[in-house]
Amino acid sequence: MLKYGGTAVIDAAAVFMTYLLAVGVRTGGRDIDLPEPANTVAMAAIAGVLQVIANVLFDVYWRDWSVAALEDLIALIKASTLVAVALIAFNLVSNSHAIPTGAVVTGAGLVVLVEAALKLRPRWPQIARAALGRSRAANTVIVVGAGRTGQLLARDLADGSRGYRIGCFVDDHPAKWGTFVRGVRVAGGIEHLGELIERYGATSVVIAIPDPPGPLVRRVAEQCGQADVRIRAVSGFGLHQEDLSPLRPIGVEELLAREPVELDIPNAREYITGRSVLVTGAAGSIGSELSRQVAALGPARLFLLDANESGLHDLQLELAPSCDVQILLGDIRDRSWLEHGISRHRPSIVFHAAAYKHVSIAEQNPLATITTNVLGLRNVLDVSRISGVERFVFISSDKAVSPVNVYAMTKRCGELLTLAYARESGGNLSVVRFGNVLGSAGSVIPLFYRQIDAGGPVTVTHPEATRYFMTITEAAGLVIVAGAMASGGELFVLDMGAPVSIRELAVNMIRLRGLRVGTDVEIEFVGLRPGEKLSENLLFPEETSAGTAHPRVTNVSSPIELPRADELRRLVQAVERAAEDQDGRRATAVLREVVAAGRYVS
Repeated sequence: MLKYGGTAVIDAAAVFMTYLLAVGVRTGGRDIDLPEPANTVAMAAIAGVLQVIANVLFDVYWRDWSVAALEDLIALIKASTLVAVALIAFNLVSNSHAIPTGAVVTGAGLVVLVEAALKLRPRWPQIARAALGRSRAANTVIVVGAGRTGQLLARDLADGSRGYRIGCFVDDHPAKWGTFVRGVRVAGGIEHLGELIERYGATSVVIAIPDPPGPLVRRVAEQCGQADVRIRAVSGFGLHQEDLSPLRPIGVEELLAREPVELDIPNAREYITGRSVLVTGAAGSIGSELSRQVAALGPARLFLLDANESGLHDLQLELAPSCDVQILLGDIRDRSWLEHGISRHRPSIVFHAAAYKHVSIAEQNPLATITTNVLGLRNVLDVSRISGVERFVFISSDKAVSPVNVYAMTKRCGELLTLAYARESGGNLSVVRFGNVLGSAGSVIPLFYRQIDAGGPVTVTHPEATRYFMTITEAAGLVIVAGAMASGGELFVLDMGAPVSIRELAVNMIRLRGLRVGTDVEIEFVGLRPGEKLSENLLFPEETSAGTAHPRVTNVSSPIELPRADELRRLVQAVERAAEDQDGRRATAVLREVVAAGRYVS
């Protein structure tokens, strides 16, 4: 309490003066009904002491008034009310009326105001800036969402110290239009953004909604049109000027994100919990996210297989607290090493994500791609069968449909191999096919970000090029879900939504940075690279899909005359011999034979 002695003395003196002022206001200087001056002074002094005691009782001195909230003001009101009640009770008992009851009531209100002003001393500079902030130059923002998050943002930006001022709010609830949030008008809905940006001269549009859904972000982006504004979201609220900005850029992942889906269906947890699981390619984008989600389901042991030592080390450190993680450092092309490792650990479940995946690099280096994606998969399939693996999931790609490049052919070959092994052994082997994932290593999105930050140009292959996209988290989760539904020989396709125009993707990414296409950053069309297609498909024309227990996983059926496993093994051995001879052209030619072995029956 000694720490707050100075504050207590100031409070007592302020309350003393306030009650003397209240008596003066009450009597108005008239000669009638004047209390004895000495009694009034004494009672006002007593009121000051009582106020200090009441402040102690209601913890007024132990509150952080630099971030005062309604609860703190209520504590102050309670303390001042308690003092007023004590003074009124004294008047009733003693009949002295040293401070008239009317003056007590007036004084109590004044005490609350004076005490609040004293307690808010740390915020006086901020309040002064807020009073002047609206009139001084600052970056004007329009806030989407007049709810709780918008209110907190308005409070945080109120004094203009962060370089922003709120021009207006927009909200989809018409009932809020015309109302005010901390003195700022709700000027309309999202559909009015275009005209409001021009009216207020806004430099940014801020989405003040926690975890804004993709459709909302897309609506805001569309309404902003060609306006020279940045689209931002709320990241958090600092307490002091030196804290980081509460605004953050909107990522393209949020722009393209779909409505969230429930991934942890009971069957997914049941088939992984307590089992040993192997993830190949665990250091890659898909493999690492698969490993994270598997670890969260409580496996008895999780084996991470990859040739990337640093990636495995980082992932093991991340996952070790949640489950027993073991590293298998090596190459799936090394049959003897792979056989020793898998037969020794005998995993129950294998997710095969290991692959070289960049189309243009695969075209330039066909042997490395073929040996990894085809011979490596063959090795994993053979060793899994020998070691008694109960469930095997091969991760394929939409590029496997009507393949025209080396990478695509390796993925189609992988589908045929997995399905043929499933039919031959009767085991639970399945394929999951899906398109591009947002933000994966080497994908177009990080490339576009680098090009935009460098001032352009942003290179797009073709004005009409389209691709399927989904988040890594959703893709990995749905792979696990599909594995839960597999019984053997299924080819699952994940629902990727509508294909995305690569040109529109580049345009939106430029706009999200507050830049103008053609003025600030150019888009340059460079033509399709070797092996690339204008668009991808998730199904062959002859394939049909049927729904499953999960709305975003479909089961594909086709009139394919599936080649026998021994026939495929013979062709793969021919690929292997070509690879041993370092004959990339012959290896690619034989790979085409493998793909052609999966014939469709009309």
